[in-house]
Amino acid sequence: MWDRIKRLTRPAVEPVSLAEVKLHSHIDSADENSLFSRWIRAARELVEGPNGAGLALAASRWQMRLDCFPAEIWVPMGPVLSIDSVDYLDEAGSLQTIAAAKYQWREGDSEARIKPAYGLTWPSVRHRYDAVRVTFTAGFPGTELAPPDFSAIPQPLIVAMLMLIAHWDGQRETVVLGQIPAEVQHGFNDLVNRYRVGRFA
Repeated sequence: MWDRIKRLTRPAVEPVSLAEVKLHSHIDSADENSLFSRWIRAARELVEGPNGAGLALAASRWQMRLDCFPAEIWVPMGPVLSIDSVDYLDEAGSLQTIAAAKYQWREGDSEARIKPAYGLTWPSVRHRYDAVRVTFTAGFPGTELAPPDFSAIPQPLIVAMLMLIAHWDGQRETVVLGQIPAEVQHGFNDLVNRYRVGRFA
């Protein structure tokens, strides 16, 4: 299931600002702002999506593809803010969009469930891979606003990003000669695993 989900858009604003990162890392100079900005994005991407903790921090669009309609569609990441479309390839191979009134969905803290509206069933689809496509917006509540509100994002996830970025700043090589490699104490994985969706790494 996880390999059937991909990101369609990036968040409009990162959940951790450059100023917060520099304050945490005790950095005053602007010489490496572009590098810190890249690390902010990388840290977020390590938390988000199917390759991360299964979460979306700041609102962005995702798509999940299925080969057919199950009785109930399970979107195994979140928080899901909206189901933007449910599309499918009909038996003739044409892409169709199901009207929002013809299905219902329920959000959870880290998932969403979708099934036909009362008295209805899913349509027949063409027998092929990726015949069903669910496009959704995921992120913590408030992050879809303009300007976004990041206060709903759990602080341990923010701290995890800050710690990881500070670690990257202090350790810029893959191997340090003369030192025993060690994880950041009580670090990134310990904090993120509290919120990991569906599986543990």
